[in-house]
Amino acid sequence: MTKYRISLKSVYSRLADSLPQGLTLPKEISSLSWHQAETYQALQDPNIDVVFNTAMTGDGKSLAAYLSAMIKRTYTLAMYPTNELARDQEKQVQGYKDIFKPSKNPQIRRLTAAILEQHIAAGQISSKRDGIEDFSTNYEILLTNPDIFHYIHNFYYLRGKIDNPDRLFRRIDENYKLFLYDEFHVFSSPQIASVINTILLMKHTGNPNKKFLFLSATPNELLKSYFQKAGIEPKIINPVEVGAYKFESDSTNIGWRQISQPIDLYFPQAIEPNLSSSYKWIEENAETVILKFFQDHPNSKGAIILNSIAAVKKLLPKLKAIFEPRWQVRENTGLTGETEKSQSIAEADLLLGTSTIDVGVDFRINFLIFEAADAGNFIQRFGRLGRHEGFETYQAYALIPNFLVARLFNDKSHPLEDGETYDRIQFNDAIRDSWVFKNDFKYYPKRWGGIQSFYIYSILKNNAHMQEKYPDIDKNFGTSIQRALEIKLENMKAQYYRCKGEKKDKIIDEARSFRGSSQLDCAIYDLTNPDEPEAERFKMYNLPGILSNFVFELWDENSFIEKAEKAGVITTRFDKALCYLKLKDYREVREDWHFYYPGNLRNLAKSGKVQVLPDKQNELQGLEICQRHGYGINQISDAVSRRKLVCFISDRDRNYLRATLGLPMHFQAYPLTNEPEDKSPRYTISFGQDALLLETLTWHWKPKDDEGWIC
Repeated sequence: MTKYRISLKSVYSRLADSLPQGLTLPKEISSLSWHQAETYQALQDPNIDVVFNTAMTGDGKSLAAYLSAMIKRTYTLAMYPTNELARDQEKQVQGYKDIFKPSKNPQIRRLTAAILEQHIAAGQISSKRDGIEDFSTNYEILLTNPDIFHYIHNFYYLRGKIDNPDRLFRRIDENYKLFLYDEFHVFSSPQIASVINTILLMKHTGNPNKKFLFLSATPNELLKSYFQKAGIEPKIINPVEVGAYKFESDSTNIGWRQISQPIDLYFPQAIEPNLSSSYKWIEENAETVILKFFQDHPNSKGAIILNSIAAVKKLLPKLKAIFEPRWQVRENTGLTGETEKSQSIAEADLLLGTSTIDVGVDFRINFLIFEAADAGNFIQRFGRLGRHEGFETYQAYALIPNFLVARLFNDKSHPLEDGETYDRIQFNDAIRDSWVFKNDFKYYPKRWGGIQSFYIYSILKNNAHMQEKYPDIDKNFGTSIQRALEIKLENMKAQYYRCKGEKKDKIIDEARSFRGSSQLDCAIYDLTNPDEPEAERFKMYNLPGILSNFVFELWDENSFIEKAEKAGVITTRFDKALCYLKLKDYREVREDWHFYYPGNLRNLAKSGKVQVLPDKQNELQGLEICQRHGYGINQISDAVSRRKLVCFISDRDRNYLRATLGLPMHFQAYPLTNEPEDKSPRYTISFGQDALLLETLTWHWKPKDDEGWIC
């Protein structure tokens, strides 16, 4: 037997018995699901501040979120973790507006860093600060990302002492009443700490009647617990708990709406736990499985969602050769140009993508092949399938490692049986129970999230304008955040100034960031897609991914910038690039490489400290790179050795750390040695925010009186 097969039943969502008082629906929407009505009512309740909606993927959580905006002119600021999801939701919200036809005609706009840069380059605004003020003043529904929202509430974008600290965030907080966090489960504890800091700041400086809505089929328990510690009890709207889903059809189905079609799901048994196994399986089965499905079902639409951009790029020409011109094969990844991204979902018969399309994006498919990094990621990616009727069959292949497949089908408890049929709740529970442990880094908020808290607190306490406008604001915020994160601000103050005293401000910058800085990002000119518009070839991508997967050559900064400007590209986003490269091709075989440190690694690892390398003050040298192939590798290595990098060094190899500590798949942990010819480096180095995260996994083992290692 080469694969297991199970069947998933249809899913039906219970309709509300009646509409909330005062709510009238347009004729295009006949009814609301139970969770949609409950969400609308919760957002009208003055006693509820925070709402979690955990309805299943495809059950209309977005409509639940925007009902207030359509019916009651509730100014809404919505935050999405990916630009692709924000783009998708902008179309969705415009569709709601066309259906509801609200009398006040709310203006809808998407806001990203790239859009702000375009407006600055065109002379429409003078700064990002002015752009944010303009957008927040003129658009009743603003779709952005949580990064921008975080930085607004951490006093970024301001002109130092010229602007009052609340100039931006006060305007935002006064204009909008509902703040929506969509698909927040994709984030980890640093972002949870940020959200808690931001919401508590808002609650103590603005109108207390603000609402915060979190939408996620796989909610984060850590986030819920911090709200509770802060004295905020979230309203949980969970259709599963109240029996608002069923999985069998009856003769009438009155009072229920079908939200997912029946699906046949296959688990190949030959997927080894390595980076190339899924790629090889798709390559080997491209005609016998994928093409055959399209031939048997000619009107099909399909998607392949993988973890690696390189795998997508390498598969694309091979699948195009097999499928086109009859079926269109397109891509959507972090390296895909904006033109292709905006068209690919609608135009592709077979779409190849990565995490840019696995979160929330709604596309009409009946065939899916996918990898998964963890249980939540599995459920989200699988949830892309079966959302739309109109196909004769729905089929998926889950490319997960063989040991996980064995755990699902061969374990003594038999979570799944080959050939059996399951409902979605049974199935999701089996996936969660059988998956490998994933670390939630629960110590991060009190270890490093408190740095954010102290910085906000210090501004509130020491700024005369803030003290005058918000009496006792520092005491109120300080009391709430200490209770929420279980920290002592005095300890955070000591930690903050210890880093400042040792000239390790970059560590503070990482702790204050939302997703961390991009210390190793390179500016690239991408030659791998011959059909891509010239202006969209200029991109940013991380060095480790380039070293592993690309054939490249070094380019000098001046030539890169000159060519980019001739193509009409805004070049400010390349200001902090590590180096400038031409991407020429993708490697068929992943390249081995590692970091090299010409110093005493044993002492660095033993210290248990987050480091900033190079550090001339303490005679800590810089990092270098060892790679067998690659034009310009010496120059790239020089650029790495000169750059100040926030990092953490462990004396365990990364495979051990990943297995023992449950590190996420894309965690920045790389092999490190002080012996250039070492084939099996036994040290591991992590960077940026991931360095802080890794440190927290060992911090609580240290003696309580040992404070010298903190920075």
